[in-house]
Amino acid sequence: MRFAIKALLISGVALMFFNACGHLKKQMVSDEDYLKKVSRATGIATEDLKLNKKSINSGMTEVEFDVYDKRGNKYQCYFTTSTIVDSDALCTKMNKKGKASPANKGNCNELLRKAGKC
Repeated sequence: MRFAIKALLISGVALMFFNACGHLKKQMVSDEDYLKKVSRATGIATEDLKLNKKSINSGMTEVEFDVYDKRGNKYQCYFTTSTIVDSDALCTKMNKKGKASPANKGNCNELLRKAGKC
């Protein structure tokens, strides 16, 4: 019985740790890392991007943030994370009204290309 209780407690602590990765990752990712992820997702050079630090929001397994390019275009991005592995960033170009811009050559990432949306 004691073994079962210990195993349950250890499992619960481990589950809480793994599920809090987004909160932890937010503290460990540098501005440069955010920009590299966005650069890979959008094809825009990192030096042409600016991170909006106030927009960084983390959940249990994801980190969301906004980035602007030199032309003032806004991209809403996020990536998922677990203990040691992060996904690539997924970014959506937003129009002036705050809505997602339709996919086009300037707003096309690998997932959109594979889906035939570009």
